[in-house]
Amino acid sequence: MFYGGLKAGAMRSSWGLLTAAALLVASVPLGATAGVTGETNVAPALEQGVTSRAASLQISAALPAKVRTTANLNMRTGSSTAYRILLTIPSGTTVAVSAQASNGWYKVSYAGQTGWVSGTYVSIVKAAGSSTLPAKVRTTANLNMRTGSSTAYRILLTIPSGTTVAVSAQASNGWYKVSYAGQTGWVSGTYVTTSTSTPGAPRTPQSTGPNRTNRVVLTFDDCPSSLSNFKASIAYAASANIGMVLAPTGNCLSSFKSRYGVDLAALARAKGQWVINHSISHPDLRYMSCAAAAAQLAGSGVHTNFGRPPYGAIDASVRCAYDRVGMAIWTWSRDTLDWSVKSKSITVARASAARPGDTVLMHMQWYGFSPDSLRQIKANLAKRGVNVCRAYRGSDGAGAIVRTPVLLPSSLPC
Repeated sequence: MFYGGLKAGAMRSSWGLLTAAALLVASVPLGATAGVTGETNVAPALEQGVTSRAASLQISAALPAKVRTTANLNMRTGSSTAYRILLTIPSGTTVAVSAQASNGWYKVSYAGQTGWVSGTYVSIVKAAGSSTLPAKVRTTANLNMRTGSSTAYRILLTIPSGTTVAVSAQASNGWYKVSYAGQTGWVSGTYVTTSTSTPGAPRTPQSTGPNRTNRVVLTFDDCPSSLSNFKASIAYAASANIGMVLAPTGNCLSSFKSRYGVDLAALARAKGQWVINHSISHPDLRYMSCAAAAAQLAGSGVHTNFGRPPYGAIDASVRCAYDRVGMAIWTWSRDTLDWSVKSKSITVARASAARPGDTVLMHMQWYGFSPDSLRQIKANLAKRGVNVCRAYRGSDGAGAIVRTPVLLPSSLPC
């Protein structure tokens, strides 16, 4: 999800994403599920911890001027939970933004101090006139309807996933006032989409996608460090009967096509590997309207039915964009933080600790994406009685390796 593989922390001009040097940060615990399927109660002071991805300062034209806290939120001296707490910003407070880290944390100012807060518990404050209240929204999970616009209020009922409900108001934290089953109450805007048309994307769990088996899926985002390493890794995966899922950006595909005349997605599919969408230029899609985010997904990147949002950043507008282009969101259930530790041994160890059915996140520009790393990960998992997803041999999993289809099945033949 993060272009961390560039020397001196600078982004290659053809990718055009990062403009600042990498910040060295401490590693944080891992192994937590990134995908949430419904609204949950949260602690009084919130922040993203186990899947924190603070590594490089991102300054972008899409940086919001302000964000609003959706819970009592710790402000820290750096962009992860490894840093000291400066103060706690009350829920519902609007604060000015000056930068964003690659994990989605924001650098903000409040009460005369400047520090970092997790992007998980803030909403983007859009400019006046930039959006209008939707007439209806559709739930993307079984969703509690409450008497007020936060989890502090009493639950009235639970609205089933996929239900379209009428909207009459929106709170400053993004919650919607809706009507359902003869009652009116509030629902979290995180788990609804403003697209009320029936989605064409497969319905699968967000964190594990179409893998419905007990096998582990090794996934790699972004862009390979070299064409030779890419070819060596997909060739080894095929020979070792490993079926990886690759998520290159559109800029990455265009760069390799321009420089070498090759289509990375086609090369991977020819070796029985799966390829999903990862946007064109890796922006945080939450800054965009549904239409603009959909354009990022439908542009020069991979055109298929599954995609991974940059940074794993998801809100109602992002879900709307994926619905609009007919893609299902596939995040991950285990993050190796390979871009942060920059260590082959640690990355291999973290991937090797995967549980049956896990989707493991790594990156093509770092140390997990190599023949030797793949060999070690598969061997280590096997010692624990855990298998990896197999290279594609058709729906029956037998015979010679064949080219994977562009559209992934709703149940991956792992």
